[in-house]
Amino acid sequence: MHLLWDNAIPAFVKCLESLPNLHTLEIGSADYSPSTTQLKKVFEGVELPQIKTLFLPPAAYPLLECCHNVEDVDWVIGSELISIVNYLGPLASIQDLKVRRLAVPLVSLGNPSRKRTSTL
Repeated sequence: MHLLWDNAIPAFVKCLESLPNLHTLEIGSADYSPSTTQLKKVFEGVELPQIKTLFLPPAAYPLLECCHNVEDVDWVIGSELISIVNYLGPLASIQDLKVRRLAVPLVSLGNPSRKRTSTL
């Protein structure tokens, strides 16, 4: 496994669990992206009910399974715009979500006319 995955990601999960007042979580893209299967495994059994707002890349959708009280979800999309279609079905299958707003940009971040519509 990748060194980042072996050390930093499990520490990050433990950190998230220790922050009961954290209500907004933003995860950007990185040079190394763990697979959806890896993310499902590391977040299995994790509960983050305090999270109300998420900014995340589509491949990180397993994190939504931990955040059943999330109301606001923004997909962070770079060059993988076309791959978002692969994640909409699994997103719809997550039970008991309370999402009230889902922002899915139809242009990539490389387009200078795209502006983030949400603020923290």
